[in-house]
Amino acid sequence: MEIGIIGGGATGLTAGYLLSKKGHTVAVYEKSEEDLGGIAGAVPIHNAYIDKFYHHIFTSDTDILSLIEELGLSGDMLWEEPKNGLYLNGKLYPFTNPIDLITFPEIGLVSRFRMGLAVLLAKNVRDFRDLEDITAKDWLIQKTGRDAYEKIWQPLLYSKFDRDADQISGVWIWNKFKLRGSTRQNISKECLGYLRGSFFSLYRRLAEEILSRQNIVIPSPAVSISPAPGGKVQIQSENGMNIIYDKALFTASPGELCQLCEFPEDYRQKTLKIRYKANICMTLFVKKPVSDYYWITVAEENAPFVLCVEHTNLIRDPDYGDCHILYLSRYLDVSDLFFGASDDEISAVFLAYLSRLFPGFDPDDILGSHVFRSTYAQPVVPLRHSGNILPMETPIENLYLAGMSQIYPEDRGQNYAVRMGREAAEILMTSKE
Repeated sequence: MEIGIIGGGATGLTAGYLLSKKGHTVAVYEKSEEDLGGIAGAVPIHNAYIDKFYHHIFTSDTDILSLIEELGLSGDMLWEEPKNGLYLNGKLYPFTNPIDLITFPEIGLVSRFRMGLAVLLAKNVRDFRDLEDITAKDWLIQKTGRDAYEKIWQPLLYSKFDRDADQISGVWIWNKFKLRGSTRQNISKECLGYLRGSFFSLYRRLAEEILSRQNIVIPSPAVSISPAPGGKVQIQSENGMNIIYDKALFTASPGELCQLCEFPEDYRQKTLKIRYKANICMTLFVKKPVSDYYWITVAEENAPFVLCVEHTNLIRDPDYGDCHILYLSRYLDVSDLFFGASDDEISAVFLAYLSRLFPGFDPDDILGSHVFRSTYAQPVVPLRHSGNILPMETPIENLYLAGMSQIYPEDRGQNYAVRMGREAAEILMTSKE
């Protein structure tokens, strides 16, 4: 078969790689070869690459780990114990292990115990459907207490989902607890994984494997998808190419797909129920560490960013040179005026708050910076969200959809994107031509 894949992120490249291995002819559409990896893309730094948006994987991420092994990259996997912090009420607290939780002074002892128990027991929940009718707010109050919710979880939910925070399903926060509870090697030790040279190394290798089998990567986005005679699918790209394929796979958001296709109104209405939050991520290259922590969660109302991720406090790659790498991350609605602010405006706001978090931070230590934006960074997960999930098959014959929004009940992540790519490849190969 000849198959067109729109989107050169983890899902599209994984599907393309597996399909090409089985002898199918594949064309992958992406804005440019530099954009391969999608939200897991990278930018150069000295002799290496660094992710545009912060990434790590867990020991339980078997799908991506098996792909890394298959491609001969296991020797580049680095596993380290993180040191995490929580910024609350103007103070930075260690927040890595049970001892940190026990000694955390901002909430009562009973709330601390209930928080730890909620994380430990989350992995024992087998059927997420029981949580589809309770909001994350109510579930957190029920499991950890109102004190913990108001001081810790409420500002975090609003930082992640702003105007939708009170309507987010309990499934979403339960899944976060389950993931953290199931990836610890023991109750006090957690290991996070990173691929030397950035995860872009994985996606570049996938592209190389696809190209080695006489397939192509088309450095141009698709602008139109339409049915073609004989049940085939036609893709028109921005560079003017019109190519007909036996099947096509679209790996971005349902809303973006609707901009390229003519669908029945009932299907279009279903796609409108799938909503996302955008993300702004500022990457800073600095002369020296800003903190001792890898991951700092900022649980402060009206903070301009919710995460401060100091990558080089987890991974020190000699190819980074003397740079220390820091990410500042903010989720927001795409309609928020701040999302459309200039890079300079965003940098000024972020750096002012960073100086408040760390009074010893010197802006003169900044060696360089980037501001990256993602319009479709985090699916919004409302109550009874399973009823919103679209199947891979679309109303257009032989056109399939496989994207972040269909990973539910899991949350977004490279591991699940790779899994989705495997599932999509299998469906394309086994469905009727």
